[in-house]
Amino acid sequence: MNNQLILTIKHTYFTHLKSKSFWWMVLGPFILLIVGATIGAGFTFFQNDSPATVAVINQSTIRTELKQQQNQLNIRISTITDDQTAQQALKKDKIDAILKIGDNQATLITQPKSNRIDQDQLQNFLKQLSLQDRAQQYGLNTEQINAITNPYKVTGIVQDDHHSQDSTSNAIVNGLLTTGVSVIIMIIVMTYASIIANEIANEKSSRIMETLLAASSAHIQYLGKIIGIIALLATQLLAYLLAGTGTYLVARNQPIFQQGLKLLSSITPLFLIYTICCILIATSLYLVLAAITASLVNDNSQIQQALSPITMLAMIPYLIGALSGSMGNQNGLIKVLSYIPFMSQSLMPGQLANHQASWLQAIISLVLAALTLIALTHYGEKLYAKNVLSYSDENITKQLLQAFRKVKH
Repeated sequence: MNNQLILTIKHTYFTHLKSKSFWWMVLGPFILLIVGATIGAGFTFFQNDSPATVAVINQSTIRTELKQQQNQLNIRISTITDDQTAQQALKKDKIDAILKIGDNQATLITQPKSNRIDQDQLQNFLKQLSLQDRAQQYGLNTEQINAITNPYKVTGIVQDDHHSQDSTSNAIVNGLLTTGVSVIIMIIVMTYASIIANEIANEKSSRIMETLLAASSAHIQYLGKIIGIIALLATQLLAYLLAGTGTYLVARNQPIFQQGLKLLSSITPLFLIYTICCILIATSLYLVLAAITASLVNDNSQIQQALSPITMLAMIPYLIGALSGSMGNQNGLIKVLSYIPFMSQSLMPGQLANHQASWLQAIISLVLAALTLIALTHYGEKLYAKNVLSYSDENITKQLLQAFRKVKH
């Protein structure tokens, strides 16, 4: 690695490292988490948990039972027993609800300003009272009631050579992992593709590019920018890794944190390393494409046009990853796309984490992406050198297709 390449890498890396926009990008997720936690705490603090006042009509026996359990139901039974009086009290906000009890059903009347009533809890309590009443009529004892009313429970377990897990939890975790990885990689790819495209477009539109190429070469500028941006991405991922490690060391003994770790048992240190490699290689692939398309622009106004083919390409694995998270990872098309570069980074980590792909399959997918990166970088260098000093008013996509056809191997 010659001195000019090292200088270009350092210049690209430290220019963006010192910028406020980079640190806003790094700190953005933490700020969102803090704001979300603060808002959640605020809702909890100001939430009105005072018991709702309920007037029970028609059934004095049930009113007595409800009054005995009003603390558990978080309600307060009103002394009003007349329907008309209760209706007037509800309109004047003196009570929160009216509970009319019939033979086989009950009606709960509230108003928009009423304090919250857990209707499911109330329904279960009334259902239990109704069962007890009918059991007495049929001469059943408590043991017989329980034998009839206890539901038949089926517990699903997803088991493989690595771990076993409740099937409902497993499905939720599978979906979150697959969709989450797709979203994270999509955001990272588009962010860093935009960074390198803007840098090249700024240098080209301000005619600095001619000076840079006179002092070095297209080869140096091309590789230096890509490696510098990848180093910037590595810095961001390292910051998140350190933050995650610190959070684990501080909160690892908390019950809620341990429960989360149990659900995410698939996320091992080796899996994190694999995912980081996928992110670095996938971002590098898109950076090469961004460098190629940005070399075709004349000024900053064409940046979005230059990035549109990359955006469309990046959206495909994102959408497939989101769909696979909702419909499962056993789809044959998803398994095939997990080996295709530009697609695999959003699909194979989810397959691996959910134990639907082996480590050998995951490594094959990663190697294919790495080989594609090497070939595309070599091929893209020719396109970059050919177009970085050319200026054309033709459509960027049209220029790009023409460049791919005309470049000599």
